Amino acid sequence: MRTTAIMTPQHARWDEFCERLEGPERCNFRKVNGESRWTCKGGTDKTLATKILKTMGFTDPLIESSLDYFEEHGGMCDCEILFNVDRP
Repeated sequence: MRTTAIMTPQHARWDEFCERLEGPERCNFRKVNGESRWTCKGGTDKTLATKILKTMGFTDPLIESSLDYFEEHGGMCDCEILFNVDRP
């Protein structure tokens, strides 16, 4: 299924995107000995978000625009998309 809008918190599939990004095959948010842990390369790496958007049917121009939106809203890397962009 192709989409025609960039991914933002207002997108109809935002919750699905966030669930995939935080899941065990991506950022893998979890508790280890009572401490929060997750996987992220940091910096400006959004490899995981890019892969998810592709599997969700986004085209390259929409992926690039979505990644730009994330950066403009504090999502410089995969985990920061969840920490900074996914806020009410």
